[in-house]
Amino acid sequence: MAHALVVGAGIFGVTAARELRRRGWQVTLLDATRVPAPHAASTDISKVIRREYGADRESMRLAAAAIEGWRRWNDEWPEPLFHEVGLLALSSSGLVDPLEEGYEAASLRTLRAEGWLPEELDLPTVRARYPAWRTGRYRAAFFHAAAGWAESGRVVARLVGLARREGIDVREGDGGEALLEADAGVVGVRTAGGAELLADHVVLAAGVWSARLAGVDWGMWATAHPVFHLRPRAPELFAAARFPVFMADIAQTGWYGFPLHPREGVVKVARHARGSSVDPDAARAPREGGEEELRAFLRDALPELADAPLAASRTCFYCDTADGQFWIDRDPARAGVTLASGGSGHAFKFAPVLGPLIADAVEGKENPWLARYRWRARDRDYAATEEARARTVE
Repeated sequence: MAHALVVGAGIFGVTAARELRRRGWQVTLLDATRVPAPHAASTDISKVIRREYGADRESMRLAAAAIEGWRRWNDEWPEPLFHEVGLLALSSSGLVDPLEEGYEAASLRTLRAEGWLPEELDLPTVRARYPAWRTGRYRAAFFHAAAGWAESGRVVARLVGLARREGIDVREGDGGEALLEADAGVVGVRTAGGAELLADHVVLAAGVWSARLAGVDWGMWATAHPVFHLRPRAPELFAAARFPVFMADIAQTGWYGFPLHPREGVVKVARHARGSSVDPDAARAPREGGEEELRAFLRDALPELADAPLAASRTCFYCDTADGQFWIDRDPARAGVTLASGGSGHAFKFAPVLGPLIADAVEGKENPWLARYRWRARDRDYAATEEARARTVE
């Protein structure tokens, strides 16, 4: 039986490990800390599950397949961890004029072209249905019921528990430090604790540390993004029926958020924007001025949250790529290793379909999606990478 060693037990790693095990591999799954890892991008209390992707029809189709997978997981698991409460998308550029089409308008057009029918809303309807919103800065909105959020940390814990039950050797507290190489290619991993683990194939799914392990110094890098948990003074305004998952001019402002968390009693608001280029080992300290920017957005759009106490905050590190696409491919220069990373802040929603994608890459099987996620070549992609990296805020 062939042995796969998967480095990193976040959403890429655990889904890959389970799919490879299902296909008959012996699998060892390593993580540097306990899982779910406190600093992993996969962790926290919630992640958005949606299919809105602007004009990117392929990502929209893959996201739709993933949502079907989330529904299956809900049916199979003891309790649902995907909450299909819908998505409210607000736009300051409108949803009609093609000359000023923004991300939301492009998403609405593409959704309709694919046969999905979100509900276009005028602003009086938004105010009546979702009273926490002040709509002055927006011109239009739509609501899509086939969306919601997942309890991300609990999902990872559930998947790791299933991995153990399925016979995967899950090892916590000693992550991969370096690849072991021989004439034939990569033959295993040396851990931070000094152990040398041999395998027929290594999957590098270590998030912001993946590029370092793979020896790649172009094409992907770590960026930092703020996340805030607020405790509303009027929690009834933020229950899911009156306050679904939202994205508010997300391509321009980056702001998105969630309804009141049923267990934590907080409203999570975060920013998916350019971020700050950081060292993967840097402290997850909040960026100076980040809370002030949050409060300014809330005063303008969600005044009932503007003075809400801050229950917690964290800095989420993305493993970004220049084009925002994942990096799932075998190393063309070395046998025995597949890189599965580059989540770029939007991988979690694809959890139910990531495992088969990564396993097909490991096994060299044809998969129509994998062309998007191919290995980046320095001579072809380096200039674009440097340009994209220069746009991040240091």
